Amino acid sequence: METDSTARPPVLFLHGLFGKPALLAPWLDFLAGQGFRCHAPAMPGRDPVDKTVLRRVGLADYVRAAMRAYDQIDEEPIIIGHSIGGLLAQHVAAARPCKALVLLASVPPGILWVQPSAMPHLLDLLPGILAGNPILPSQQTMREIPLVNLPFDEQTAIIDEFVPDSGRVFRSMTFGTAATRVARDAVHCPVLVVSGGADRNVADWITRRIVRRYRATHQVHPRLPHWIIAPSALDAVAPGVVRWLNSVVPLQVSS
Repeated sequence: METDSTARPPVLFLHGLFGKPALLAPWLDFLAGQGFRCHAPAMPGRDPVDKTVLRRVGLADYVRAAMRAYDQIDEEPIIIGHSIGGLLAQHVAAARPCKALVLLASVPPGILWVQPSAMPHLLDLLPGILAGNPILPSQQTMREIPLVNLPFDEQTAIIDEFVPDSGRVFRSMTFGTAATRVARDAVHCPVLVVSGGADRNVADWITRRIVRRYRATHQVHPRLPHWIIAPSALDAVAPGVVRWLNSVVPLQVSS
């Protein structure tokens, strides 16, 4: 148990596509219970939803929003990112000092190659992606791709909280643009990569490339999908992340 003379560094937690800070609540509550002070900003156009904003923003705007959130924290944080939030987290860690970097089912730098099982669902979204319009996949797509293997009722609850996202951002992620690239040697902090073996968004071979890129520690949960932050997965995933953080980020001793 912590005493008053010790403290943990803050956490900057970056959400993923179609997400918002409220969907991180189980993780934020868990981390707060472990003594971490969490900051979870909303990406542009999300909370509340503003489709005018979503039509004009690109991935570089999300990176800038993540950097602004970092700059509002008064000390060097741990950075955690889920999905495209993981890509944003890599950008921040490459540009700013941080205690540690945790990538949960992270999108890679460069191109996110589409898996065959996801291709029919991507085709349905392609007109909106190419036009740069706000997009939101169907319930069927959400159940069969990012939420696969989760209990049906939990899938429904999560789908009800999903919000539209930027087609321009999705286009950058899918086809690769300058904004998706992160300098290989610019990240100097310890890195943990956490992945689900049933992830139909980010293929295992892509995750393994991220692990090699940063010489990261890798934790794998074989049955979990891309939505590895689901409430039902919390007890399986979050304690391992905290144990790793405890091993690489020492408690700060107050003067």
